[in-house]
Amino acid sequence: MVINDFAAAMQSKDHRALAACFTQECRLVDYCPSMVQRQNSFVYGRNAIEMFFHNKFMFGGFGMLDARVMNEHTVNFYADYNGAIIHALAQIENCNDGVCSLDDSLIRELVIRPA
Repeated sequence: MVINDFAAAMQSKDHRALAACFTQECRLVDYCPSMVQRQNSFVYGRNAIEMFFHNKFMFGGFGMLDARVMNEHTVNFYADYNGAIIHALAQIENCNDGVCSLDDSLIRELVIRPA
């Protein structure tokens, strides 16, 4: 399932593997930074996601801690925003095939929210 690949890439801080979980024309929204007085993140496109997370992992101190896949659409985890820890959910809102559980599914839209 793509949700497992997403969680594994986030935990290992592998920006290339993470970007490979998404379609070319994808969208990622992260509403958690507002909890630590930073701007929310809105990222569009696979290449932008790769670059965004390369910078977040290498320079921004971002990490996914204690990830637990709840179902084919949701990961429950703790987000580390450079030392500020927030309980969060990553929710796949849409996949390229509409199913998200097939081996070749890719994420079209993902939202990260405070839990």
